[in-house]
Amino acid sequence: MPLPVSDVDVQPFSTQDEWLPAQGFVGIQGMPGTAKGCRLRLEKLAGLKPAIKRKRTGHKGYEYHVSAATMSLKTESEHGKDVFTFLSEDDEQLNLWVPLLKTMSPQSRKVLLQQALALLAQDLSNTPDSQA
Repeated sequence: MPLPVSDVDVQPFSTQDEWLPAQGFVGIQGMPGTAKGCRLRLEKLAGLKPAIKRKRTGHKGYEYHVSAATMSLKTESEHGKDVFTFLSEDDEQLNLWVPLLKTMSPQSRKVLLQQALALLAQDLSNTPDSQA
């Protein structure tokens, strides 16, 4: 039985064998029987967990992490709707961050995270509660 999307632990991946194009998922239990069906399902899953999708190197299109085969879309309406509402209505600039982070190198992501944490610590130290 596939796991709900929110229960699957998606880590940064490096092993080439763990990534497949959509047609590589055809025939895997729980996945559609056609490449187009797999691609559509994988795109929905990638909308919820962007880390399972990456641009194929040296080819057109995308490839997906094998962990996507164990994910379930049953919770999509519960989790996905909230995520997309949050991204599109509450903070339009947040929509820009995901594509930017996906294109950055791991070292650049680390530097950006350190800068963000330093700014957050500075903001928290300047709150009215801390100045009392």
